[in-house]
Amino acid sequence: MAHKTLYFDNFCGYMVAAVLQEKKVVEFGFEKLGSGCAVGNVYKGKVESVLPGMNAAFINCGLDKNCYLSGDDYLPDGDLGGALPKADLKSLSPGDPVLVQVVKLPTGNKGAKVTTRLSFVGKIMIYLPDVPFIGVSRKITDAELKKNLVFAAKKLVSGNEGLVVRSAAPYAKRNQLEAEYTYLKNLYKGVSAAFAAAPVGALLYTDFALPIRVLRDTLSSDIDEIVVGSEYLAKMTEEVINLYPSRTMRPVVIHDTGRDMMSELGVSKQFLSMTSPRVDLENGAYLIIERTEALTVIDVNTGKFTGGENLEQTVYAANMVAAREIARQVRLRNIGGIVVVDFIDMTLPAHRKSVVEELESALKDDRAKCAVSPMSRLGLVEFSRKRIGASLLGAHSKPCRYCGGTGHTPTAEFIIIGLRARLLDIFAARKGDIRIDMNNEVLAKLLAWREMREDIRSHACGKIFAVPHRTYHEEHTVIKEEPFNIPYDAVEI
Repeated sequence: MAHKTLYFDNFCGYMVAAVLQEKKVVEFGFEKLGSGCAVGNVYKGKVESVLPGMNAAFINCGLDKNCYLSGDDYLPDGDLGGALPKADLKSLSPGDPVLVQVVKLPTGNKGAKVTTRLSFVGKIMIYLPDVPFIGVSRKITDAELKKNLVFAAKKLVSGNEGLVVRSAAPYAKRNQLEAEYTYLKNLYKGVSAAFAAAPVGALLYTDFALPIRVLRDTLSSDIDEIVVGSEYLAKMTEEVINLYPSRTMRPVVIHDTGRDMMSELGVSKQFLSMTSPRVDLENGAYLIIERTEALTVIDVNTGKFTGGENLEQTVYAANMVAAREIARQVRLRNIGGIVVVDFIDMTLPAHRKSVVEELESALKDDRAKCAVSPMSRLGLVEFSRKRIGASLLGAHSKPCRYCGGTGHTPTAEFIIIGLRARLLDIFAARKGDIRIDMNNEVLAKLLAWREMREDIRSHACGKIFAVPHRTYHEEHTVIKEEPFNIPYDAVEI
């Protein structure tokens, strides 16, 4: 069994968690304490507006932006049938109070997505107070075991309640199932009781801190060690571990060398590499991961990998390694939605099928639900991954102010052509001297572009001074009209 270690650290109001398998990061979490909106939070909201044409509504939850409620996620009173059809939001009116739970974090200009179908997550089960549904984790594959778990879950619930049995359930005793069910049910009752008197925007429930959530979701027999960065985390971790059966007990080691734990143990270096579009594989091949508005595209390249026997075998070996790494990367980067993988072309149908099966197998360890489609004739494989929280890039980066997130900036020639048009407009409207602050590379190109300088001077109604500076984008090429200072490094065009 693979060696797996959990790492927890806290500093300056932030919590960090990492799961390493064979010294490679397979999960990473990073959050600020008290940062506000989080997946799982339950708020008392107020309907701001209803859009019948979109079967959606905007809900004021006291956050920076109004939340989005879809008809798919709305459960009106009295509509608790087992089929759970798509609801019509026409029954809602502006000003109505509504109990909602965040299912997707805000991104860009969009607010958080919310639902009225609440769920409360425990170690063994997920409690659904208003959805009459019994489910079993897809990681439990034994048919007889699934049947027994469904039977046990049905014995617990009543009325319109539902349960999703998690992968830890087979290791729990009946009294543990009953105890967690009672705890989650009472949790919901407390939230419901507080709803009536709470003001709009009140946070009625929030999930546990990051380390406790990771322990709840991953603590099992395959964890070998837990390393923490402080006495506080050690105490918290041990308290959580003591709640579970003795077979899940693991040693808790405090990292007290005085150096940053994640940096010293090599976790930070791996984390920083996750923000790069290029992922180098151990065999010399590499991936390019590019995110677009609609989907994420992953390109597989052989790189320095030359293989051995023949081209087909080389390509097949590279694709097999890539399939495993792709599953790891989408999990690490928390990539959600549609993912399209451009594998290297293979000739043999058996190889194509085998690569898809390898990708499916590697994705089974992912807590987010994934669905993989067969490989197309062009060698493309599409798969979907359920969105859980914000993506790594979305949470810890912002678009470049120069390229606007495209990854490209205009050439010096393109900037100068645009600059010429702006100058001609100025010359046509007034007379006088002009000062232009521009990037060094653009200035050097303009000084070397004789025809362009002559064209600009032929239209000028005064002197033109160019001042070099470090900005690059066209928007940061600043034109100043009189009066202005002429610095020592100004160049007259």
